[in-house]
Amino acid sequence: MLKTFGARLAAGAASMALMVFSAQAGELQLKRVMLSSGGVGYFEYQAEVDGWETIEVPVRLDQVDDVLKSAVIFDDEGGSGVIELQGRDSLAEIFRTMPVGPDAFASPASLYGALQGEEIHISEPVEATGRIVSVVEESATDANGNAVTRHRMAIMTEDGLVQFVLEDARGIKFTNEALDQKVNGALAALAANRQRELRTLKITARGDGSRTLTVGFVIEAPLWKTSYRLVTGPDNKTRMQGWAIIENASGQDWKDVELTLVSGNPVTFRQQLYDKYYVARETVPVEVLGRVMPQRDEGSVGGVSKDTYDGGSGAADRAASYAEPAPAPPPPPPAPAAVAYEESAMPSEPGNIAANSQESATAVAFTLPNAVSAGSGQSLAVPIIDREVPAEKISLYSPAVHGTNPLASIRLMNDTESGLPPGIVTLFDTSAGTTTYVGDAVMGTLPQGEKRMLSFALDQKTRIDTTQKSESNLTSAKITKGVVELQSLTRLTYSYVVKAPANEDRALVLETPRHYDMELKSPDPSTVELTSNSVRIPFSVAAGQTGQLDATWERIDYQSMTLATLDMNSVLYYAADERLSEQQRAAFKRVAELKSEIDRIDGEIAAASAERDRLFAEQERIRQNLAAVPEGSDLQRRYLQTLAEQEDRLATLAQRLVELQVERDGAKKALDDYVATVTL
Repeated sequence: MLKTFGARLAAGAASMALMVFSAQAGELQLKRVMLSSGGVGYFEYQAEVDGWETIEVPVRLDQVDDVLKSAVIFDDEGGSGVIELQGRDSLAEIFRTMPVGPDAFASPASLYGALQGEEIHISEPVEATGRIVSVVEESATDANGNAVTRHRMAIMTEDGLVQFVLEDARGIKFTNEALDQKVNGALAALAANRQRELRTLKITARGDGSRTLTVGFVIEAPLWKTSYRLVTGPDNKTRMQGWAIIENASGQDWKDVELTLVSGNPVTFRQQLYDKYYVARETVPVEVLGRVMPQRDEGSVGGVSKDTYDGGSGAADRAASYAEPAPAPPPPPPAPAAVAYEESAMPSEPGNIAANSQESATAVAFTLPNAVSAGSGQSLAVPIIDREVPAEKISLYSPAVHGTNPLASIRLMNDTESGLPPGIVTLFDTSAGTTTYVGDAVMGTLPQGEKRMLSFALDQKTRIDTTQKSESNLTSAKITKGVVELQSLTRLTYSYVVKAPANEDRALVLETPRHYDMELKSPDPSTVELTSNSVRIPFSVAAGQTGQLDATWERIDYQSMTLATLDMNSVLYYAADERLSEQQRAAFKRVAELKSEIDRIDGEIAAASAERDRLFAEQERIRQNLAAVPEGSDLQRRYLQTLAEQEDRLATLAQRLVELQVERDGAKKALDDYVATVTL
């Protein structure tokens, strides 16, 4: 039976498998893992090398771009090495020069059938050398009488046509060594291509003697999360535990690795470095020499200045150098993180498992004191902090959350050596001699030395009633040459009436709205805490007592207006405003009288104009009717009489409009003269 093709394919697959797994288990060891809250992780490997050696590193296909972007090699005793990587489309590149495609390697029959005309040498069942003529499928019966399918192959030799059953043949070989090498290379590529999700990096270390080679790179990793526990006791001591939840999604086991967790917001990018890119080039036609036709010389128009000279290609080069770089592609979304994990038990003694923290300008790094082991796909909860922290029980009244009851809260201060990442806080209380769960809270990023209010439950024992009052009072008024200047005080007061429990004192923080256009008058601004949209005011009420706190905001408003341009309603309003002096009200009343006179005249002008327009329309109608009545008729004489009467009335109206306009001009002048001189 023919074994050559199947044996070659199996051997190629086996060699690839051995290469990958030997690299994982032997030469290279994972020593350090650094997980970032930016959705990436830094993985560092070490290997002992001697002289020039090549180390093979298996990498998942979806991680190759990140590895090519970030791989670093540390070899203090050696020189820079070389990184080799199989191309993404290596299979296509190999078959580009092959006379057949990958489908031809489905069976020996399809391969030899596709290579019709190529010369082969066969050892059994006959020994012959010739070119492939055909490979034909046929049905036959085996020794047991079972129907089988086989292939009859025909080759053309020097002695003529030779036929044999392909399945019985042995020792088939292409006489063309170049073709034979291409077939072997294609088989190896097909074997390697089966590892679709893996690529192998070959790193050549160049140096002398035995030394340690370190290889590191940054790849995508699930976000690590933080959860906290706060345990309060009867002595007002508060213990804080912080745990980091991590997932090993690297595709390999972690064994005794140094684990560092970095909290920050770094800028991360992804770029398709593993893909092939080609630059589009312009097609230029082949130049064919033709007739030379010199252009007519039009003569010189002057010398060439330096500016003109510099405006040539040099200017274009400078413009290109100042061009803005192309924007980088947006960062990829973080990989989905696993939600299920198995958490370790809380330690009984503080301070013995905390991670070592180190803060930089943009991030905080937590390095675990002990090595960590985790299988591929396993989730862990590891401690990063365990210590007593300054904390204070407080009731926080936030009207946006609840209108009548405050929130039971803990005011926590970060006195650790570094900032704390955000996370959920679970609170326990041991004041009653046993551990009691009291609620959860959400904590944002807590920088070193700052405080945060953690609200975990509704304080139903304390009731708060809120009222709001707004008022505006005129504080000063002045009239200068007809310009009125008013100054008023706007006051906004929030009143909080707090009723404490019968047997408990209450220390509260009252949140009142923050007004950026107003000034806080009470309480003392130095005693309050400002947030982005509220003011936090401390307030205490003894057990069984009721206390009241007023938060007062004030603003001074200025208004300027001209008496002459005020409408009648505004003038009458200020004429009756008791906040103004008697002389000021009298001035507004005088302005009202003058404006009333103008309004009266405007009314008469409007009435006279309307009558005039009506007469014009009536005259037009009569003139149309006159054209239709007989000459000398009674109706014609009546129309003519009416027209004469209307003309007399129009003349009277025209004279009256002139007189009214003179009256209005006088009334308007009287108003302007008074306004220009009044000063109170």
